[in-house]
Amino acid sequence: MQRADLVKESELFFRQWLRSPRSVGSIKPSSRALARAVAEAVLWQPGRWVVELGGGTGAITQGLIERGIPRDRLVVVELDPELAGYLRRRVPGCLVVEGDATRLDAILAELGVSDVSTVVSGLPMVRMPFAFQRAIVEQGFKALREPGTMLQYSYSPVPPVPARRLGIRAELVRYVLRNLPPATVWRYRRATT
Repeated sequence: MQRADLVKESELFFRQWLRSPRSVGSIKPSSRALARAVAEAVLWQPGRWVVELGGGTGAITQGLIERGIPRDRLVVVELDPELAGYLRRRVPGCLVVEGDATRLDAILAELGVSDVSTVVSGLPMVRMPFAFQRAIVEQGFKALREPGTMLQYSYSPVPPVPARRLGIRAELVRYVLRNLPPATVWRYRRATT
């Protein structure tokens, strides 16, 4: 990206944060270091899909593309209409859907998308009500086919969702200090009985 494009991206992101600080997890877009860390944790094989929840301005999406995941195998769900439009221009060829991640099953069914290997969430889960956290995790796991994984990046040093209460296992994948604020990447899997 050109410097002028980065400035526009940062301005758009900050403006969206000012409008809705609870639904935008940070005042700045994710760094390239965080995008690489998330992309490295993705499980993907040719023919399978990767779904990103809360695409923002596309920093993580770009990291997934740079990792080698084809654009036509990426579904990006973004609730904010302005951000969804920005994403369509930034990452042409990706399936960018303006929609509610708590209705992921309906979105994927409408697109005819199945065989999802990884769901990546950038939604600010830490401060969200438990019902929202549960809905996102349940929708994420409902979309996955084995072997599959759900990733969550967060700006909190503590796990972003109560894994045990949700009946899942949480694993810290990486600390990313080269992000402002510093971030963590978590992997969630179904708990085995």
